[in-house]
Amino acid sequence: MHVGLFTACAVAVVGCVAASSSAAITDFTENFAAGPQNWRNSNGASVLNWSATGGPDGGAYVTSIFNLSSTTVGGFPPTVIRAQQSYGSSGGAYVGNWIAAGVTGVSFSFRHNLSESVTVTGRFATPVNTPGASTISSVAVLPNTWTTISFDLREGSSDIISLGGGTYAAIFSNIGNMQFGFTVPAALAGQNIDGSFDLTNFAIVPAPGALALLGLAGLAGNSRRRR
Repeated sequence: MHVGLFTACAVAVVGCVAASSSAAITDFTENFAAGPQNWRNSNGASVLNWSATGGPDGGAYVTSIFNLSSTTVGGFPPTVIRAQQSYGSSGGAYVGNWIAAGVTGVSFSFRHNLSESVTVTGRFATPVNTPGASTISSVAVLPNTWTTISFDLREGSSDIISLGGGTYAAIFSNIGNMQFGFTVPAALAGQNIDGSFDLTNFAIVPAPGALALLGLAGLAGNSRRRR
């Protein structure tokens, strides 16, 4: 293909992506370098505790403290960390139409200090918090160990265990709230234990097609520089 034509095509395609109001959602990451960013605790009453160092890469992270006394064996997994549009979490940079933006999942680093391994759960909901999609990870998080958690959020994914009475399209075309929790080990349920739950390096995972477009833009830029 002629370089000029290739460049024009690439610029046109990437320009269309950039023009979409939701395209920037796939650029969203949160490493909490500037503070807790209005991510909150289990009931949303308090901003999370913040540490400038000590994350898996030596950087910042946030912490939620949750007491297990209200939990029961086999009970609903408690939420311990919340990012919600109404709180202004991360400036609302993740809020919007995830389907149009080409979001396929999320990933983050997670750690806890309980004496038993736990499984991380998630919930992704509209700004009014209903309906919401519930997710569960297949990875067991050992005590005091930073672990990477990923949720596949594509339609039909086995990570999505409930749509809360809604539809995939209704939820993921209007994401406003994210909530993360854990499955309570039977040996710890109902005990007066203050668990510590840490999170950092939160990232939205874009579809491969979106990554290809970014690569195309870079190639077009290189072509212009070589001319």
